[in-house]
Amino acid sequence: MFTKEEIAVILDVDPLQLHTVLEEQDNPVFRAFQRGRLKREAEIRKGIFDLAQNGSSPAQTFAMKLIENAKANDL
Repeated sequence: MFTKEEIAVILDVDPLQLHTVLEEQDNPVFRAFQRGRLKREAEIRKGIFDLAQNGSSPAQTFAMKLIENAKANDL
């Protein structure tokens, strides 16, 4: 994952302006930014669960932690 400053460089926008816009939760830029981060996180989690199902012990351990954290957040 990249920092907000690195993303500003990639997008060729002012880092301070990007930071300001990303503080406004009703801004479409904020929603697009969050959607991109969540999609990437979902891809990574899918990879972890795929590895876990294929027998990777470290991935199984991490997958169980993800499941337990999800359960705790639902309470």
